[in-house]
Amino acid sequence: MKKGIQSWKNLVVWAFNFFSIPVLFKTLFAPWQMDRAGADNAEWWENALFAIFIRAFGFVARSVFIVLGLALTLLVILTYPIFFLLPIDISRDSLLKVGSIGSELSYGNTFFLNRFGHDVSLPSELKLYGKDRAMRMILLGLSKDTDHNVLLVGDVGVGKETLIDYLGKLGESGLSEKGIMHHRVVELPIENMAYENIEKSLNESRDAGNVILVLKNIEKYPDLYEKFLPYLNSKNLSIIATTDFGGHDSVLKAHPEFLSKFEKVDIFPPSFEETVEIISNYSGLHGLKIDKSTIGELVRLAGRYIGNQSEPQKSITIIDELRALGRPVTIDDVKQIISDKANIPVGALSQDEKSILLNLYENMHAKIVGQDEAVRDLADAMKRMRAGVADPSKPAGSFLFLGPTGVGKTYTAKILAESYFGRKDAMVRFDMSEFVDSSSVETFSDRLCALIEEKPLSLVFFDELEKADRAVHNLLLQVLDEGRLTRASGRTANFKESIIIATSNAGSREIIADSNIEKKKLVDMLIQNRMFSPEFLNRFSGIVLFKPLGESGVKKVAELLLNEFKTRLLAEKGITLEVTPELLERVASAGFDPDFGARPIHRAIEDIVENKVADMLIRGEVSPDNIIKIL
Repeated sequence: MKKGIQSWKNLVVWAFNFFSIPVLFKTLFAPWQMDRAGADNAEWWENALFAIFIRAFGFVARSVFIVLGLALTLLVILTYPIFFLLPIDISRDSLLKVGSIGSELSYGNTFFLNRFGHDVSLPSELKLYGKDRAMRMILLGLSKDTDHNVLLVGDVGVGKETLIDYLGKLGESGLSEKGIMHHRVVELPIENMAYENIEKSLNESRDAGNVILVLKNIEKYPDLYEKFLPYLNSKNLSIIATTDFGGHDSVLKAHPEFLSKFEKVDIFPPSFEETVEIISNYSGLHGLKIDKSTIGELVRLAGRYIGNQSEPQKSITIIDELRALGRPVTIDDVKQIISDKANIPVGALSQDEKSILLNLYENMHAKIVGQDEAVRDLADAMKRMRAGVADPSKPAGSFLFLGPTGVGKTYTAKILAESYFGRKDAMVRFDMSEFVDSSSVETFSDRLCALIEEKPLSLVFFDELEKADRAVHNLLLQVLDEGRLTRASGRTANFKESIIIATSNAGSREIIADSNIEKKKLVDMLIQNRMFSPEFLNRFSGIVLFKPLGESGVKKVAELLLNEFKTRLLAEKGITLEVTPELLERVASAGFDPDFGARPIHRAIEDIVENKVADMLIRGEVSPDNIIKIL
């Protein structure tokens, strides 16, 4: 403020001095001095007018600059508290919101490109989490002197588009690194364009000199690779292409010249913590009220129950559906949405895993007859796996069931699926006799991966494993050892939340001959007979022996199955079946076969009970609320 006042004083003093008598005399006397010096031989009066003009012009010019200086001083004084006291954000991220002004005027026009393509940019409020390495590699690739093109390889939903959008944000800001400064990032949807239009857009992009072109799902257009080569070699154009691992391995690797023009950058899903931060940021941007703990549970449940997508997209999809509620989100809302999407009962999502594991033996023992040791081994192995004692990189559990036909191997797997996962359809069965030669390996891999991508939380049941080709066994080694499987297309399926159970009749004769045979002795025999390799057997978290059922065991199975039919008949028809000792004995006798165990019991119940009840219903001999007895 003192400087401003001083400027006013200086102005007044200067004006007084200018119009003072000495100054005026000096001004008028200056032309006479010029005339005496012979300056341009000008007349005295012309010199006088010229001197007065120069003096007046200087006065006006100095006055204008003084006034401007005073105005600027006052502006700084008045804005000082605003600039220094208010929280004005002048960080890099804040400046990125503004972008550059007029930089596009120095580049060529792209009228045709503007018609078909569209500029991409990430909203300034969204942040990039867990992608620093990938972004550095992208920027390095675009900054190369030659072949400055980038290929992003990653599964659907992993964040390839977000990286491209962030790149567009950097390019338009003018604050970015060499290779993208003042560049437009433009997506060209070539799937909807004739090649003539694609070519015109490519030519404009190259001639403009400030375009980074985005071509998504490049694996779909192998016929265009050769035509793209001149543009990939251009110094004035960079191209970012995207694909998944399957497209890269099955299509692009077959075109090495085309592939060599790109810097390959693999994009992987973010970690759990990074996904939580991404979803928190995304929710805040869209005004969704949801606390951090609920977001964490959302990410955990989505990772466990939702297939066919990678994080963070699978969690973002759920958030988008929750936004439709129009109110603060609760954990129950999250469970309901995931329950609907995964077709899993809400109650199954709410179960306490610790409680399930602690009661697993009792729940299974109540439904499985004559296999106490097998059930105990299975329950103990599940506890080890889920308590974190075993390797967390492997599947939730992996077991080999050994025993003769009809002793309950398949039934035990069904009961485990229902007890642990809370639903009967959690078990998916593979008949390994369908994969008896090496040519079936790829089919097996594709079916298995597709199934797990659809239902990551499942019990996968491989029946009669010994019948599969050894190449299939080797493929399963990766699943048992690493908890994942990469198929021929390059796509990887995650089995870390799945339970793997394989059954085999190998060694059945030895088990029937000696029901007390030691497990180690039986396993050694299988290895010596080359039924399975030691490396393969060692990958299972447990090998469970199922012993033959005696007459008493078959009778218990008959009672269990009769009671199941009784419950179903009452629920569906309202009719009560009385299970008498005579009926139980009759079914058990008809259903006992030393060679097939309890398997014939189902047929016995059909012949003795179900057919009789069906006849009575058709004849109208029974109605709801009746009690029937079959002799």
